[in-house]
Amino acid sequence: MAKRLTVTFPDDTSAMLDRLARETGKSKADILRDAIALEDRVQETKRAKGRVLLEEDGQYRELLVR
Repeated sequence: MAKRLTVTFPDDTSAMLDRLARETGKSKADILRDAIALEDRVQETKRAKGRVLLEEDGQYRELLVR
């Protein structure tokens, strides 16, 4: 069953969400679902004592998360 949630964002975060939706062609809801799924995966990796890495120009850097 789906749940409806009302969220209030600061202007800069709302603008970021608008931009991401526009650039990806996804709905704002899809962007938020993806972000929640990514955060869940990051936390799962941290619990397992793993590392989250970013690749840029063939170089890997660890993603430092809270």
